[in-house]
Amino acid sequence: MKTQDTQVFASQPIRRVLWIVLGLNLTVAFAKLLVGWWTGTISMVADGFHSTTDSASNVVGLIGVALAARPPDENHPYGHGKFETLSALFIGGLLAMTAWEVLRSCLERLWHGGVPEVTAQSFAVMITTLAINFAVSTWERRRGDALASEILRADAAHTRSDVYVSLGVIASLVAVELGYPQVDLVAALVITAVIAHVAFQILRQSAGVLVDPAVVPAEKVREVALAVPGVLGVHKVRTRGQPQTGHADLHVQVRPDLRLDQAHVIGHLVSDRLREVFGFRDVVTHVEPPPGHRTDWHPDATT
Repeated sequence: MKTQDTQVFASQPIRRVLWIVLGLNLTVAFAKLLVGWWTGTISMVADGFHSTTDSASNVVGLIGVALAARPPDENHPYGHGKFETLSALFIGGLLAMTAWEVLRSCLERLWHGGVPEVTAQSFAVMITTLAINFAVSTWERRRGDALASEILRADAAHTRSDVYVSLGVIASLVAVELGYPQVDLVAALVITAVIAHVAFQILRQSAGVLVDPAVVPAEKVREVALAVPGVLGVHKVRTRGQPQTGHADLHVQVRPDLRLDQAHVIGHLVSDRLREVFGFRDVVTHVEPPPGHRTDWHPDATT
């Protein structure tokens, strides 16, 4: 299968997950906003806006995955995989904006006053959406791990925050029903803190990918390479990218008396083994003699 076909095929399950989650998030967001505005419950409206950003993040994720699946080209020899990381960054930005909107709603309630109305519909909507969000976030996280998808993991964390937020809203509704309407403001502030925390986590993780940290410890790469027959030493190990889709380059030392084609075969064996063990998309192996080997041969001396 060609590289382009493989990348497109690999992105299809990710997009399928995002489409399913998008439909569920739109349904949940509409229900929360409708009931929240009807009853005047700030915490529920805040949770509804949060669910709306879930839907927006799904759309961004779909676009990012489609772009990331494009094959390497002349201007992007390492591929377009970081479009998925940029999508995750965008999700973090959306969450940060949502946290600000919720905080602004709290300040307006403090300034203008008002008491939310609690109805049976309020509880029904929140309990139902709580169950949906828990199931969706758990399933999406598992699919993200199985598919090694950064965007699915980020979106699952985003959706999981809705679970904790919904628990806060339910507690707020109970407190209002018991005669403590001010708890609604406290719950909304807690929701703001939860959203801001999730936003920070996503932004930090995505930024880490963009600055190219080592995706696999150099010592582990060295151990695997040294186990290949014919390899005498390994050094200058570098890795980057994402787990199971990253890139690696290293120097491999072999016997100096080997023919070029023999050394070349060893280099290929090392590359193949590293792809098999760590899932690297690309491995560059530089074959060289061990240290201390000296020769008077120079290319300028040949005819």
